[in-house]
Amino acid sequence: MAKKYPCFYPIFVPMEELQYDKKEHTEVTLRPHGPLVIKGDFEVLDEDGKTLEKKEQMSFCRCRLSQKWPFCDGSHKAVH
Repeated sequence: MAKKYPCFYPIFVPMEELQYDKKEHTEVTLRPHGPLVIKGDFEVLDEDGKTLEKKEQMSFCRCRLSQKWPFCDGSHKAVH
């Protein structure tokens, strides 16, 4: 069974407020009729600041059809 996340809204923080060492390039791609894909060195945090997942590539659902929401499971392919 997929984890249920009560809400998923991106939080934008000004770059000057971030405390990190820049290790490598991070790329964000909006796929047509598909997910938002992030590749590179990044972390996804929940509303409490806890790390949800840490991978080199993650796809986030934009269609709200995914059974793994907020992560994409390819359900959009049945619609488009």
